Order: sequence, then C-alpha cells, then structure tokens
Amino acid sequence: MKKVLLVEDEEELIQIVETVMQDEGFEVRKALSAEDALETCRGYIPDIIICDIKMGEMDGLTMLGELRDDPRLSNAPFIFLTAIDSFGTKDKAKKLGANAYITKPFDVDELVATVKKLLAK
Repeated sequence: MKKVLLVEDEEELIQIVETVMQDEGFEVRKALSAEDALETCRGYIPDIIICDIKMGEMDGLTMLGELRDDPRLSNAPFIFLTAIDSFGTKDKAKKLGANAYITKPFDVDELVATVKKLLAK
C-alpha cells in the first residue's frame, strides 16, 4: 500500500482528500502544519506528499526546501494543493522541486490522476 502524507490545515479539506485517497487504496497520514510534517517524516517515509503552501509559522515552500535536503525524501514526489495561483509562487515551487501544482478549488479526479502518474514514474 502506497503511503501519502497530507499536509493541510483545513479540516474539511483534510477529510475530503483523505477519503478520496483511502478509497483509491492509499494509506494516509495527516499533518496540520509544516512543522508537524517534518516531525512525522523523522520516523515515516511517505511515497508521496500533498501539501498546502499557506499554513502556520512555516509555509509549504520552506518545508519542501527542507525535505529536498533530506536524502531519504529528496526524490519523494511532491504535490502542492493550494489556493495561491500566482506565476511567481508556481515558479518558486518548481525550482524547489515540486512535481505538481494544483490550485484550489480542485477536481478530485485530477488530484488522484496526478498522484497515480507521479507514483508510476
């Protein structure tokens, strides 16, 4: 079973994405902040990470930079799922190593297809 780490601070969105991913056969771990996600990754290696950008103290972009410096997670597929739809942010995400960038509101079928495509590589 492939492991998904979902990093999101909106409870309603967490429930939606968690349900969809579980229905597709994925194991889902949740983190409510970037700090929680980094702590989780100390003992849990996800196959793919889905992350918001705008959260609490540390944003998703900073978290991605830290994960890419970790040899265990440097190649883990990373999807941003965010309401931020600016070229500058998308460009920065790409330069940091994000594999996909999906803006909210989003189509759950697009998210599932993106996850499956990245895991098939």
